[in-house]
Amino acid sequence: MPKSRKSLRSEKRARTFYEHGTDGLTLALSIADAEEDKALRKVDKHRQTQEPASRSGCQHRKSDKKSRLEKAKAMIAQQRARLKKEKAKSRKERSKRGEACASTARVTIPGPSGATPRKKVTFA
Repeated sequence: MPKSRKSLRSEKRARTFYEHGTDGLTLALSIADAEEDKALRKVDKHRQTQEPASRSGCQHRKSDKKSRLEKAKAMIAQQRARLKKEKAKSRKERSKRGEACASTARVTIPGPSGATPRKKVTFA
């Protein structure tokens, strides 16, 4: 069953008013000063710990990352150069072996260029 409006009004808490507003104002001012001091201490503490550590740490991390990146790039370039030399060496060896085999085993007889007939393809 819904309650009547009169019963809801009577259940509400009674408000208290200060005759002299100075008590409430002094309390509010003291609370505000305490909160402000607490906030300033937190900010100062945060600044002290963050500034020296963050500046040197970030620079150190960045230089460390850059040096590792440069080392990795140098290693890759070194590997590519080594592989390129090996490839050239193997090419030279193959060509030397090919010349030796051609001089001893292969004898080519020149023939007419049109000796092999070409097939013509037509589409239906």
